[in-house]
Amino acid sequence: MIRFLTLLICLIPLSFLKPVLLNLIGHNISLKARIGFSIVAIGKMKIGDGSRIGNFNFLKFDYLEMSSNAIIGRFNFLRGNFIVLLKEKSAIGNSCVITRAGKGVSYGKSALNLGVLAKITAGHKIDMMRSINLGDFSIIAGSHSQLWTHGYLHAPTGPDRFRIDGEINIGNNVYVGSSCVINAGVYVADGITIGSSSCISKNLTKSGMYVAQPLRYIEKDYEDSKKKLKKINLDGLVEEVYEKPSKG
Repeated sequence: MIRFLTLLICLIPLSFLKPVLLNLIGHNISLKARIGFSIVAIGKMKIGDGSRIGNFNFLKFDYLEMSSNAIIGRFNFLRGNFIVLLKEKSAIGNSCVITRAGKGVSYGKSALNLGVLAKITAGHKIDMMRSINLGDFSIIAGSHSQLWTHGYLHAPTGPDRFRIDGEINIGNNVYVGSSCVINAGVYVADGITIGSSSCISKNLTKSGMYVAQPLRYIEKDYEDSKKKLKKINLDGLVEEVYEKPSKG
């Protein structure tokens, strides 16, 4: 019922009325916050002074917390069983797609955490199978980058495969250029610049600049790969899932 009422209130054209009405149904919205004309079906919201949600968003997830002067821009699509935590002056820009698969495919809790003045700019794809943490003053810049917290390893022959999940942890003062791909379980240390069109499949632990590298062959044994991962044993999962250990 709260999600349905939230949806109706957020479609009211008078923005200044929305915080008052949303607070009446159990949310915690500053009277100095602004919510535009968007489809908002979030279970619980806490929004601080000066924060704003723009027009023409689709927001359907479990919990949203926006500290002071945080921003969600326009034309964003966020859907799934996860939470979003935006610290002071952090932002999700425009036309980003942030999603998580439903129960049976996903499991446990997942959170998108943006630090102080952290930003995801425009047109990026974020997979929330597991959590993603973006540190203070870090930015997913440009457009068309992808962050994936799951992937698959296929057997050499036949239909067998298993899924590998892993959260992504990006430190403080990190710059990620346009059209990058960051894969499951990756840790990026503080003070790193990643050049455009780079594919990051391993931890980056030394500060500095990293750019795209030539394609290389990696020896990979199907059964041996399982031994290096943690198997997820939960009722209701529809496929074989292993988790990649995270750092950070």
